[in-house]
Amino acid sequence: MQERIRLTQVQIRNYRNIASTIIELQPLTVLVGPNGAGKSNFVDALAFVADSLNHSIQLAFANRGGINAVRRKSGGHPTHLGMRFILRLAGNQWADYAFDIAARPREAFNVAHERCIFVDQQGHRHLFEVENGKFTTEFPGIRARVESDRLALTVLSATEEFRPVFDFLVGMRRYNLRPERLRELQDPDPGEGATLLSDGSNAAAVLRRIREDENHNGHFYERICRLLGMVVPGTTSVHPKSLGQKETLEFRQDVGLRNEWRFDALNMSDGTLRALGILLAVYQQRPASLIAVEEPESTIHPAATDILTSILIDGAERSQVLLTTHSPDVLDNKRLSDDQIVVVESVQGVARITPLSKTTRKVIRDKLYSAGELLRQGELQLDVDYAAQAAKQLDLFGSMEV
Repeated sequence: MQERIRLTQVQIRNYRNIASTIIELQPLTVLVGPNGAGKSNFVDALAFVADSLNHSIQLAFANRGGINAVRRKSGGHPTHLGMRFILRLAGNQWADYAFDIAARPREAFNVAHERCIFVDQQGHRHLFEVENGKFTTEFPGIRARVESDRLALTVLSATEEFRPVFDFLVGMRRYNLRPERLRELQDPDPGEGATLLSDGSNAAAVLRRIREDENHNGHFYERICRLLGMVVPGTTSVHPKSLGQKETLEFRQDVGLRNEWRFDALNMSDGTLRALGILLAVYQQRPASLIAVEEPESTIHPAATDILTSILIDGAERSQVLLTTHSPDVLDNKRLSDDQIVVVESVQGVARITPLSKTTRKVIRDKLYSAGELLRQGELQLDVDYAAQAAKQLDLFGSMEV
């Protein structure tokens, strides 16, 4: 299997209710915490970067209500928001990408500082650095002018060194699957179903692409049907179905008669449609670099939540996975370890995002209580010392330690 690129660390400063955080990510990481704590804001920060590189920072802000809706609110009026991403590339190569965006009057902004470091197999460092639209450290062969309101990585993606970083970041996908969008008749997908949209509204095209791509993904279609049957007992298969100029999904179920019964998506439950959406996110023809799935347990029967969690754990072999949840059933999956759990709490309106506290880890490892049981009791504690240390150590443009 080809070695995948993995995002190993994320640093965020002044994004929505996140003042400062440093989080190490695993191939699969679970963010757990109450509603409004900041789980979705962490996920949205990744989506913001993908949108900014794939389109523009201006559009990424506009889609979120403007820079003042995104920049953290505080008495001190922070003017900069920034992020840093450390990635492990194939062949023991590494990359470190960071940017800092400064707010200006009247909803204006500029990229105050941006830097990317690529370390190859021989340990050689390749670097570009931009401040206020000007290259302070130029990359050989690149003489492009960079607008101060755009990220230079878009331009540098033309180079062999920085292309993998760009591809990973623009390939991150956030999934907030909406059953009503899977249920309604769908327009033909201009992208021919290669990539599942964030709300699942092109699910029929994605399923068709998986089923038709027999040379590479033919077994994925069979796997989707089999796993869907485990989540929704009695379901034997699901098929894309054309209705004039539209598309829908047709589910087939074993009801104990000679012929299977057929149901269009219109007649299927929210839980069934969400489960299918998650399966399509995992096995879509063009794997995302990272898939972030919010509350996969929503509308899913508790007995099926454990199966769905295992599907996402297996999915981490194709795409890095980030989950948000407040479900004890997700945390109690036997294949999930405590070092994959990140706790999110809101303290006076500011998100604290940390690994489990040392005490909580010991309780889990000593098998006194499971992570799910601690969550039910309100005793799943974050690491207060880690939060304080991260606030002091956050340095978007510091040295890279790998």
